[in-house]
Amino acid sequence: MIEPMAPLIERYDAFLIDQFGVLIDGNTAYTGAVDALAHIAHIGKPVVILSNSGKRSEPNCDRVVSFGFERSHFKTVVTSGELAYQTIKKAVGHAINPNARVMVLSRKGDTSPIGDLGLEVTDVPKHADILLIVSRDLEWSREDYVQVLAEFRSTGGQCLCLNPDLNMLTPDGLAFSAGAIAKLFEDLGGCVVWYGKPHPEIYDAALSLFPKIPKKRVLCIGDSIHHDIVGGHAAGFATALVRQGVHSDLSDKAIVGLLAETGVRPTHVLTSFAMDEKSVGS
Repeated sequence: MIEPMAPLIERYDAFLIDQFGVLIDGNTAYTGAVDALAHIAHIGKPVVILSNSGKRSEPNCDRVVSFGFERSHFKTVVTSGELAYQTIKKAVGHAINPNARVMVLSRKGDTSPIGDLGLEVTDVPKHADILLIVSRDLEWSREDYVQVLAEFRSTGGQCLCLNPDLNMLTPDGLAFSAGAIAKLFEDLGGCVVWYGKPHPEIYDAALSLFPKIPKKRVLCIGDSIHHDIVGGHAAGFATALVRQGVHSDLSDKAIVGLLAETGVRPTHVLTSFAMDEKSVGS
């Protein structure tokens, strides 16, 4: 059953909010989202944006602001890319050879997620010791990725996925994303280390920013059943499924079927991340 958002803002003390699919549609901010985030900040309740972005936290903070959101209205963006960066940084010189060669699969060849770690970047799969799946380049097909993945698989190197999302929002609709590329690698018999939702580490990192707020008082708001709802539920938080984003084209019946497959139901269901005028003015 669809609920209004205003009572949920009163009911919970802190919020973990997905970036793409809740605040932003990949091209612009959703109608009402800027005002809704401002309202939560105005009443003094903290927000952490939780994102399966392969980029680090600060670039994502800047990206959110570029869509019209105020930087003071959220504590930070906790990203899967930031978690991976910190893990890799600690491992260099220990579990990771400082001279390791890394191939980065990302949009337009962006290597910024490991830019200052001193690792050698290569674009030749057979030369790579580590493969980072950061994001999907829309100019690459599945076949392009399969070829690269198969070549890297032959090296026995380590594959890390910095964005578990299977699909992403684009101006032309849904497209397969970094998580789907990592699944292709698993289909080839490779092993993948995953960072981000629905895995627990990203929720632990976010909760550390609310040290005095119990889990039962935190609400996770997201548009993906497999990532936001399954992940938030497993981490012990209440969840709210927003009926926009990656599942916006699915009927209510299809949503029920998808939830049945996962065995998890959201605590709440929202039409969108937006307050009505009366609620905002109160």
